[in-house]
Amino acid sequence: MTAFLIQASFYILIVATLLGFYRLAQGPTVVDRILAFDSVVLCCVGLIALLSRIWETPLFLELILIVSSLGFFSTIAFVAYLRRMMPDNPRDEPGESKPEDRS
Repeated sequence: MTAFLIQASFYILIVATLLGFYRLAQGPTVVDRILAFDSVVLCCVGLIALLSRIWETPLFLELILIVSSLGFFSTIAFVAYLRRMMPDNPRDEPGESKPEDRS
């Protein structure tokens, strides 16, 4: 029973990873792509944990920590970059002159 659940979880994570890659390639906005990247990293961490359980070895625990940390920090870096590059007011267009208040 446990082997069946591990195998089913493995296939579900593979499908979720492939769907994440599809959203990463086809995402209409940058935010969709960032979330898809984060979900792909999360699925990869799950796959590594399942492989560690299947092979009955604790050697992959450091790899899980490294991959999850890299995924987290790269997501934070993408969001920080977008916050710097996006205008404060979403209605403001770059290069558009703003009317002055002369009240």
